[in-house]
Amino acid sequence: MNRFMLKLTKGFRDLRYRLFYALLLDRRFNLVTLCAPGSICPWTIHPAGLIPKSIVYCGGIGSDISFEHELVKHFGCDIVLYDPSPTGAKTMALPENQIPQFHYFPVALTARKGKLKMTPPQPGEDSWFPRNDDSATIEVPCTDLQSLMQQNGHDHIDLLKMDIEGSEYEVIDDLLKRRLPIGQICVEFHHALLPGYRRSQTIRAILKLRAHGYKLVSQDGENHTFIFGSSA
Repeated sequence: MNRFMLKLTKGFRDLRYRLFYALLLDRRFNLVTLCAPGSICPWTIHPAGLIPKSIVYCGGIGSDISFEHELVKHFGCDIVLYDPSPTGAKTMALPENQIPQFHYFPVALTARKGKLKMTPPQPGEDSWFPRNDDSATIEVPCTDLQSLMQQNGHDHIDLLKMDIEGSEYEVIDDLLKRRLPIGQICVEFHHALLPGYRRSQTIRAILKLRAHGYKLVSQDGENHTFIFGSSA
């Protein structure tokens, strides 16, 4: 296939996905984007119903948790944070992150309890990611969302944010299978960011969420926000 045909094929595929999002996005809601100035991790959420007693889980910390700080600032809610990577542990050890609203656990969010092998960040990045091959250099504890909720005594989650480097696909399958009551899900899909993940996986995950009553209300690159029907 020559260069022109490759370019034409890519353009057609991109058009299909733009149409896909145009058809699925529900734009009726008043949304807000939270992050600190210059942050690399902005997230768009539906703020209705978020109060100090809201239950918020954030899987994946990395080096920027300005979104979590903004949640505390605007809504006063406590936040349960999970990230077993050296980057996450270093971030949570910073003095500015030693606040009573943050509850940190060095464990990976997956769809099972056990151990997870992780590979160091790619050049210029700081995120460790799961990889069960020779590139993995550390092994960390992992667990599923339902077990985390039981451990913390929670029977529902108001807002779940996942930036978990490819594990989001299995976690979504698991939480839908278990019908865990989650009002809002913010997730970064990694089909365009890490090897081994395909855009078709993201499309299937979106359609599964939609089939279980979630509305797609925001999409910015790989970041997506979903609201459960009864929460809207």
